[in-house]
Amino acid sequence: MHNLQHIFETHNFTLTNETTKGLEYKHQETGDIVYLLPTKEINIIVSPLSFEVDLSQSNGKVHSTALKHFPKRLNGGKQPISFGYSFKFPTAEALSDFLHTLNN
Repeated sequence: MHNLQHIFETHNFTLTNETTKGLEYKHQETGDIVYLLPTKEINIIVSPLSFEVDLSQSNGKVHSTALKHFPKRLNGGKQPISFGYSFKFPTAEALSDFLHTLNN
């Protein structure tokens, strides 16, 4: 996952937190946060409340305690859990293109 850090930095994101569940990146200008999750594919999670992104193009909702800065909702349990929208990319270049769209 750290091999993608330069791509995030190129698009004005700074690593702000690291856990075993993922890396948290904060946009330097807007303050919006995305999470990079440790999966086989490149998988970032975007908040439904930030960025002007077409959420219908996502790979669906992800619920995780790692998404601590995202809104919460009930997902079958008794307590609300943080959630966001997953976007998966086959290459680092595809991730870079997506992050570029978040800046515009």
